[in-house]
Amino acid sequence: MKRIYSFQVAWVTKSGQSDLEVPIAIRPTSATVMYPYYSKWIRSHHDLPLKYNQWCNVVRWEFSHPTPFIRSREFLWQEGHTAFATQAEADTEEVISRYCDIGTD
Repeated sequence: MKRIYSFQVAWVTKSGQSDLEVPIAIRPTSATVMYPYYSKWIRSHHDLPLKYNQWCNVVRWEFSHPTPFIRSREFLWQEGHTAFATQAEADTEEVISRYCDIGTD
């Protein structure tokens, strides 16, 4: 895990009363997981564009004043990860329209 996030990672070491064989990291962002895989997914310009939509659960590190259904400790997070061959491709409205489609369909 990147050093920049290491102080924000919560490590789960127990399940009930049992110690876990392998600790589980609860990370603050998916960037630490996603970007190392770009080098595996993208081997040449033929693999572009990459358009990846991700849904994941997020756990708040800081937490005060919970409000049921409004502010909770865990929530579902959606994010898009993309890579394009050129800046012009990245600047198209297609990416924005995809997010609009996700929100309305």
